[in-house]
Amino acid sequence: MKYFITLAFVVFCNTCFSQTGFIWVKSDTTTKSGSQIYSDTKMFIAETWKSSKSVIQNDDKEGGNILIKGVCVKSNTYSMMLIKYTYAYTVTFKMKNGKYKITIDNVYCENATASDREIKKIEPFDGEDVPEMNAFTTSSLPKKKMIGLMKEVKAELQSIFDSYSVYISKPSSNENW
Repeated sequence: MKYFITLAFVVFCNTCFSQTGFIWVKSDTTTKSGSQIYSDTKMFIAETWKSSKSVIQNDDKEGGNILIKGVCVKSNTYSMMLIKYTYAYTVTFKMKNGKYKITIDNVYCENATASDREIKKIEPFDGEDVPEMNAFTTSSLPKKKMIGLMKEVKAELQSIFDSYSVYISKPSSNENW
């Protein structure tokens, strides 16, 4: 029985604390109304992404929800070969009078290609669970470079998260014109 409880505890800890993906969540209060937060969020999206129409997947003004599906492309060189990784992610904005919530999740490597006279498919990876490099996967990055690449992805997504919080805390642009 003691063994079973210890084993269950270890499994529980590994499940709770293992990194299976990245999730950023922030809820905060503001003095703005729900419609002001919605309007500011739409302006933030227009200023942050190249084409707001192409990234917005759901826009529910009455419900106070906006869903974004974005991508970030990171590249790295290895053995004189340029490898491009395309990471997809989801950003959910929720708002109501005096409150907002931003969530960034569903981060995964959607595509990975290398150009060395031909396009090759490279095995995508998530988090620090990177594919092992061996003689048959010479086009993959070493683990250290892959972890560095993940840090770049995390930094880009963290900047979206941080800049939204700053943007919402500023007075609305349409208040003083």
